[in-house]
Amino acid sequence: MVRLAALRRWTARIGCGGAVIVAGVVHVPAALAFPYRAEFGTTTVLAEKPIDRTAMRRVLARADRLLAASPLYRPGLARQVVLTNGGWRWDMLSIGARGSIAFRRPFAHALIFNRSSVATDRVTNGAPLGGVRTLSGTIAHEMTHRLVADHIGEWAALRLPAWKREGYPEYVAQETSIRPQDEAMIRQRDPNARVLTYYEGRRRVAAELQRNGGSVDALLAP
Repeated sequence: MVRLAALRRWTARIGCGGAVIVAGVVHVPAALAFPYRAEFGTTTVLAEKPIDRTAMRRVLARADRLLAASPLYRPGLARQVVLTNGGWRWDMLSIGARGSIAFRRPFAHALIFNRSSVATDRVTNGAPLGGVRTLSGTIAHEMTHRLVADHIGEWAALRLPAWKREGYPEYVAQETSIRPQDEAMIRQRDPNARVLTYYEGRRRVAAELQRNGGSVDALLAP
């Protein structure tokens, strides 16, 4: 999730003209002239490395299988998957979300990924603990943010408590960044580590859906 307060502080420093330029770039990643582009049905992939079409189809297919388990899923939505190497394009696009593995900005259809490998189905932010996920699962996670926003509205989605806002996408993705064996170590280092919100949120969402009979509408209700 993009930290909007950080984005506002950054744009205030560079001034109105610069803010307009930056806003245009971060919402239209193609403006950064990615060297590789491929179309897969309604999905456009932009990348800094050559795109292995067979591997990319496999990644997208797994992401869509995960998404199909959600009652919010609508097949065929247009989306843009932007794969970076964690370099300058990532730095430009991830203002306000620099340490993330991936993100989707509110009101946007682009899903932005940090250091990505299509061949191994992996994406990472380089963190030694909680810093690696599957690319396919992360696509499912970020698309779930969009599905929730489409279902209840962008502003309502942003106002969800963090355990629901991040926990439901983790539930759909069927993964988190933390391996169970790393949880105690992360808590010892930083009991308030942001990655724990995702980990705990997924468990709370699973428990709540079990309690309410599997109703996503009830889960997302104010």
